[in-house]
Amino acid sequence: MSGKILIVDAVATNRIVLKVKLAAAYYEVAEATSGAEARALAAQTRPDLVLAGADLPDAQGADLVHALRADPALAATPLVLMQAHADRPSRRAALRAGADDVLEKPFEEQLLLARLRCLLRRHHGDDDLHLHAGTVQPHGFAEAPPPFAAPGRVAVVAPDARAARGLRAQLAETGRNHFDALGAGEMIRAVSGGAAPDLFILAVPPADSESALRMLAELRARPQTRRRPVVAVLDEPDQALAARLLDMGADDAALGPTDPEELAVRLDAQLRQKQRNDRLRDRIQDRLRAAMTDPLTGLYNRRHALPFLDRLATTSAQEGRPFAVMVADLDHFKQVNDTHGHAAGDAVLCRVAQLLQANLRGDDLLARIGGEEFLIALPDTPRQRARQTAARLCRIVRQAPIEVAGARIPVTISIGVALDAGRAGNGASPDVHGLLNRADRALYGAKAGGRNTVTFATRSAA
Repeated sequence: MSGKILIVDAVATNRIVLKVKLAAAYYEVAEATSGAEARALAAQTRPDLVLAGADLPDAQGADLVHALRADPALAATPLVLMQAHADRPSRRAALRAGADDVLEKPFEEQLLLARLRCLLRRHHGDDDLHLHAGTVQPHGFAEAPPPFAAPGRVAVVAPDARAARGLRAQLAETGRNHFDALGAGEMIRAVSGGAAPDLFILAVPPADSESALRMLAELRARPQTRRRPVVAVLDEPDQALAARLLDMGADDAALGPTDPEELAVRLDAQLRQKQRNDRLRDRIQDRLRAAMTDPLTGLYNRRHALPFLDRLATTSAQEGRPFAVMVADLDHFKQVNDTHGHAAGDAVLCRVAQLLQANLRGDDLLARIGGEEFLIALPDTPRQRARQTAARLCRIVRQAPIEVAGARIPVTISIGVALDAGRAGNGASPDVHGLLNRADRALYGAKAGGRNTVTFATRSAA
C-alpha cells in the first residue's frame, strides 16, 4: 500500500467514489461520516492523510480543521478539504486554520492524486527527519508546525521577469516577507552566486508553461535550492498542469485567478514547514557532531578517527604518499588526579589538547581515543618530518606548565610513532589496525625509556 488515507464525508456516494479511486491507486482507505468519528477512527488507524468534506453534520470548513488539529493524532497529519462550491473566504479560513489544501468540486482525479502524492511525500520525509533528529514520536503524533513563521526571503520567479515583478507587486502588500522578482536567467545567477532565498514562487504563464517547468526542474536539481519550498502559481485553473507541477517537485500549487491573500497564507505555511525542518536538520548535525566528538576536549573521538585513518591509508596507497600515525599519552597522569583532583585532571587534558591542536597542520588529525591518550595522524609525512613534529609536540607540552586553581602542574607526554610508506600499486590493502598496534608498542617503548620522549616503531615500511 502507498499509505493510509482517512476519508471523512457525510454522503455515502462521495465516500464510495473516493474509495474506489484511492484503492485503484493502492492506498489503504478508512471511512468516517463526521468530525467526531474521524477523531476516534484516527486514534485507531493512525492515517497518513485525511481527506474530508468541508460540510459535515458536526463541523464545517475551518471549524472542522480546528477540531481535527486539536487531536494529537492529527496535529501534523496532512489534511485536505473538499468544497462543494467556490468560496474564497472559506478557503482562506480553512488554510489559516491549518488545512494543507482546499480542493473545489469538481476536481480532476489527476490533480487529487498528485496533491496526495505531494503531501504524503512531505509527510514521510518529516517522519524521517524526526527519526534521525531523535524527536520521533509514535506515528500520527508528530510535532505540529509552529503557529507563526518568521519573515523570509521569497523569490518570485517566472520565465518573463515582467510577470515576476507584477506578481511581486501584488504580494508585497500582503505579508511580512521580503520579495525579489527574477527572470529565468536572473534566477540561475542568483542561486549560483550566493545564499538561496527561503522560498520560491514560480509564476506559470499559460503561454510558456514549458519554460516554467524547466525552471522548476532546475530548482530541484541544484544543491542550493533542492530543499527550498516552491509554490507554483498558475494564471488559470489548469488542473492538469498543476498536477504535473506537483509531481515534478512543487510543494504547493495555487490555481488561478491569483488571490494574493490566499497565496500569502500558503507562503506562511510553507515557511513554517521549512523553518521547522531546518531546526530538525540542525539537530541532526548536532547529534552527528556529538557522536564524533569527545565532549571534554572538543577533539574528535575514536569513532571518527578510525574511519579517517582508513581513508587516509587508502588515499596514500593510491597516490604513493607516506603518512605517520602517532599515539601520545600524558605521563604520570594518575598522579595529577590523585594530587590535584579530577577537575584539575580534566583541565590538564583540555589544555594539552589545545597545545597539540595549535601545533598541527590543518590537514592533520588529532583525536582523544582514551582517558589520557591521543591519536595523531599526519598525511603526506615522511620519517624526518614525523620525527621533527613529534619532538616539537613533546617540547611544547613540557615547556608549558598548566595552572589550575593557583597550582602550576608540570606535564609531559610520551609519543609512539609508526610510519606507512604509502607505496602505490603494490596491491596490498592498508593495515590500519596493524599500524595503530605498532604505534602503541612504540609508545610503550617511550614509557619504558623514561617518558617525555619519542619512540619509532621498529618495523616500518618507511
